[in-house]
Amino acid sequence: TFVPYIFSDDEIRRLFSAADLYVPKMLNKPTVNLVNSIRCIVKVLYCTGMRVSEACNLKFGEVDLKNRIIHINHAKNDNRRIVTISVSLNSEFRRYLNESMKHRTSGIYFFDSGAPSNEGLVSPKCVYTYFRRYLRLAGIAHKGTGFGPRLHDLRVTFAVRSLQRLTIESNDVNASLAYLSAYMGHQSLRETQEYLWLDKDLYSTTLTRMDDYTSFISEIFEEKAGEYDD
Repeated sequence: TFVPYIFSDDEIRRLFSAADLYVPKMLNKPTVNLVNSIRCIVKVLYCTGMRVSEACNLKFGEVDLKNRIIHINHAKNDNRRIVTISVSLNSEFRRYLNESMKHRTSGIYFFDSGAPSNEGLVSPKCVYTYFRRYLRLAGIAHKGTGFGPRLHDLRVTFAVRSLQRLTIESNDVNASLAYLSAYMGHQSLRETQEYLWLDKDLYSTTLTRMDDYTSFISEIFEEKAGEYDD
């Protein structure tokens, strides 16, 4: 019943710029390292497709900047997976850590607010609060609760952009879907296939290239085709 919001490239740039420029009001001064943490978390969600709960719960030893990989050991559906860190995101991590050195942290969670309570754990609810502030600063309208954009839509946008790129670069669309499904920690391939219909160009391109698609994909295409016709 909810149609996810797909951020444009320009909106992502504005959102990241808003996160960098955001300065909290002195009357509402946050915990010492909170702004630094959330600024980086929002970028991580878009650049890796991680869930906000996964990012918030990352332990310090699960982020390997030398090899540019993140070990997600406590994901949804009780699975484990590895996600990669791009060169640009790696620079953001370094920037985050350099700023964190100015504050006392527990050293347990990678994203540490600097608060003595909960060992510095940053809550997903807090990330969403700042995300809404970034949206306002970036001039991206929020249509209210239940309409978005939601924080989870950063993950959805990552999936759609990844499918666009994989569809262009790969000769085997089915394999690309399987790779992305495993990368994002989906419980079934159908969860990943649902992203196909969120972008009309992606949907049309994939349909024309998929000669022997599975029955699961067939069901989704038949269901969504009528919506595009309407």
